[in-house]
Amino acid sequence: MKRSSRLLVILLAVLMALPVFAADKPVSIFLLISGSLGDKGFNDSAKAGLDMIKAKYGDKVTTKYTELGADTAKYAPSLEDAGDSGYSIVFCSNNFNSAVSEVAARYPNTLYVMYDGWISGDIANVHSIMYKNSEAGYLAGALAGIMTQTKGDSKLNAENVIGFIGGRDITGINDFLVGYISGAQKVDPAVKVIFNYVNSFTDTAKAKDQALLQVGTYKADVIYHAAGRAGLGLFDAAVETGKYAIGVDTDQAALFGNEPAKSSLILTSTTKRVDLTLAGVADKVIAGTKLGGQKVYLGVADGVIAYAGFNKAVPAAVQKQLAAVIADIKAGKAKIPSAFTMTADEINKLRDSVNAAK
Repeated sequence: MKRSSRLLVILLAVLMALPVFAADKPVSIFLLISGSLGDKGFNDSAKAGLDMIKAKYGDKVTTKYTELGADTAKYAPSLEDAGDSGYSIVFCSNNFNSAVSEVAARYPNTLYVMYDGWISGDIANVHSIMYKNSEAGYLAGALAGIMTQTKGDSKLNAENVIGFIGGRDITGINDFLVGYISGAQKVDPAVKVIFNYVNSFTDTAKAKDQALLQVGTYKADVIYHAAGRAGLGLFDAAVETGKYAIGVDTDQAALFGNEPAKSSLILTSTTKRVDLTLAGVADKVIAGTKLGGQKVYLGVADGVIAYAGFNKAVPAAVQKQLAAVIADIKAGKAKIPSAFTMTADEINKLRDSVNAAK
């Protein structure tokens, strides 16, 4: 082969390896939301990620979202419509697991990105993202366990009981709970936990009633929720009782900046940066990275699970203890169980071992 021909081959190979971004064909991204926006947590964070992508890339991307509510019959048709429309990327939560398994392979030119869960099996054009929710629970448990022992705060009592409110008694929510129990026991082996499930991710009134019960009957003085929009009822109960709460997924205290009675009682939130995750996926796809068929597991060490800012009720000494907790997780020293690797009997045994209602 002549030298000029060899150079041409090399040049073509280099050009093929570069990310191609055709100006006349922007990357199209569709976010499908199970439930609705306004949860001040998980779904709102996903929408924030879509907004981040649009703000960064402008006309180089087109973005769209739709809220599908709780009607699971809409999930598969919506995924099909996105594939038929030729979307480059479709974002959806783990609630779409069955629908993605059914639909994705028929649209190989669309990358389906499922976050907060792994797809069953391997599909070449599906990218699955699992969060280490047990690590988020562990962070909340460590804070609650330390705070319930703290002296000199009139909002705390001597009962050594903390609370948890989950959306449903399912593996994804129990992942938060088993982490919460483990984190609390790490700092306070004698701690008791009262827990309830709303059996809904939208029923704020029921979540509020459960929080009032946890405080009034079982003397919980710090309560953590993993209940979506329903969990907002916890903050209403905190105002009525003067007890502390811990938010989830986003900095929920910041969302109540115009309601200081609420924000002052939210010690912090465990953040799950769905926004950063989705924006990161878009960055990789636009750069030419192939993500189909991959499954990733993200947590504290990846910067997507963390504490939001602490309010002034959390003493500096406590914040220092929590910094050590984070360091241990990053170093792999913390032994954090996950509901995804536990049997139902093991989860029940752990809950029973700390249950304040027994």
